[in-house]
Amino acid sequence: MAASAAAARAADGRSAAPALALLVLGGLVEGAALGLLQARALAPLVDRGRRRAWALVTVLVAGLGWAAGSAASILAGDDSGGAPPFGLVLLGAAMLGLVMGAALGAAQAAVLRQVVRHPQRWVAASAAGWAVAMPIIFAGATSAGRSWPWLAVVVYGALTGALAGTGLGLVTSVWLSALDGPPLRHRWVLRHLASGTHPAAAGMTALQVTGAHSGRTFRFPVMCAALGPSSLVVLPGHPERKTWWRQLDRDSDIAVLDRGAWVRARARVVTPGSIDWSVARSAYVARWRRARIEGGPLVVVDLRSAGADREVPDQGDQGPVDPGPDAVGAGAART
Repeated sequence: MAASAAAARAADGRSAAPALALLVLGGLVEGAALGLLQARALAPLVDRGRRRAWALVTVLVAGLGWAAGSAASILAGDDSGGAPPFGLVLLGAAMLGLVMGAALGAAQAAVLRQVVRHPQRWVAASAAGWAVAMPIIFAGATSAGRSWPWLAVVVYGALTGALAGTGLGLVTSVWLSALDGPPLRHRWVLRHLASGTHPAAAGMTALQVTGAHSGRTFRFPVMCAALGPSSLVVLPGHPERKTWWRQLDRDSDIAVLDRGAWVRARARVVTPGSIDWSVARSAYVARWRRARIEGGPLVVVDLRSAGADREVPDQGDQGPVDPGPDAVGAGAART
């Protein structure tokens, strides 16, 4: 941003061609810095070749896009008759950040294909991040005086860029774990359930399942219904797209979030045509009356009685794995 500010000040008062060249150069520096630093942050997820592709895409989209926007405003001159209200400038900057951030995020997400499970989520991350960063950038650009010395403009641009970059980084970093894990809404629901006193049979809980082949831990919220005094029934929404329930055999060890603690349980899959499935279906429909279950598997979870081995030892933050879309909405999957 210091380079962009310096380029804008250097282009002021020059003819069209030199001014445009300076603005393109400043935008390329800004895009290169952004792309290289973001690629470095993504090192745990992508290899060196994809990091280079990320940097190149960012230079082309962010750098040239910024240069084009700056060129359009400066080369058009200042014949508008006055500056718009500051609040309107910030609102317009936020809207511009949403649009340009989504476009940049879509281009960057293409680099993440076949590397992470949900690259499309980066589009929302980029749009949200730039909706925060762009008003900060515009506030700095509009508040810098034309009479300021060149050095003051550069330093002010650097400070503005540091503040905008901090906002961009804080917002987009929230999505990093979601690129290869559960969506943000699942993490928020899990955090809410883990911090409360909700009993497992209250209608919503969370399951912990270990992948049979990968050994990775699946933690995800589900809607459930009580089945007797110590059992639950869970409907996997869109079971053809889910994998977690396929990890269960006749009597699998899992964990259930009960009153803020992960407790040991046993889970089994029941299928249509059996008495167990009919009983489980009746219990689920009685709890969730709008649910229409015409077929498909149900999961019966049997909670262990209280004892020394009831609670699961704390395993730390293992980065819960996404079991599939709409885990929270399993109860409404067939309504």
